[in-house]
Amino acid sequence: MTKGKEVEAKPTRDEGWTPSKCSYSDLDSLVSAGLLPSKSVIQWHSALGQDRPYENTGEIVAFAPYFERGLGLPCSSFFSGLLYYYRIQLHHLTPNSFVHVTIFVHLCEAFLGIEPHFELSRHLFHLKPQPNSIKQDVVGGVGIQLRQGIDRVYIPYKLSSKVIDWKPKWLYIANHGETFPVITPGPPIRRLEWNKKPIDDNQIPKLLEQIANLRQRHITGEAVMKRRIQPLQARETFGFQYQGTSDLSRCSEKEISNGEVLSRVQRLLKKVEHVPLIPDTFSASNPPKQV
Repeated sequence: MTKGKEVEAKPTRDEGWTPSKCSYSDLDSLVSAGLLPSKSVIQWHSALGQDRPYENTGEIVAFAPYFERGLGLPCSSFFSGLLYYYRIQLHHLTPNSFVHVTIFVHLCEAFLGIEPHFELSRHLFHLKPQPNSIKQDVVGGVGIQLRQGIDRVYIPYKLSSKVIDWKPKWLYIANHGETFPVITPGPPIRRLEWNKKPIDDNQIPKLLEQIANLRQRHITGEAVMKRRIQPLQARETFGFQYQGTSDLSRCSEKEISNGEVLSRVQRLLKKVEHVPLIPDTFSASNPPKQV
């Protein structure tokens, strides 16, 4: 196992880690599904049997359910920017946090026709300590959630129930270009930024009006998740430049059936009965108007 500076590597001092049960077979399954690049492209390796991760290795820790919910490698500058702005590490996030950000990013790109809008994300979401404000877990100690009342104006969707048995499914990945904050001991530290809204952004009312129009047209979270990409991955094209089945940002070169898409979305969201039609999304053949 490669640990970077071998002499300095040592187990983290945190309590709360669960011995890893994530095997190479599990990781190969993610690769086959197009959710994780091959080991030769993005250096990752199993932590199977380790009680807790090592620090000072030049690597970070991720969890298999993160990739099933939209995380991609290398990660996008938008997602990396969220981690650095809120001063949290990747393993601090709950799995359902990734569903929220995944839907938001693709909503911006394919339905609003813009790059992911940081100030809009701050208006819609906040960070909530887990399990509560008194005690925060080291692993999954913070969740990205919709602000109170926002569900009445945002596109509707219901997250799946609390993800069960995800904490043993951890692995190491290389931290290329310091995309992610490095592993340091302890739970996330609650900060003012977690709840702070944008003070003045005159674009937000117009974007909220566009989202309201999408809601009236019955655009839902499951509709936004239909496209076969990893929204939190650094990609060749944004959603409004999507080129269909030939697009290089697709998770898999093979055509994915509606049944496979429906099965995946049903694992992540509640009360999904069918794969919805997606009308008039922006793409290379239907670009947004230049402003």
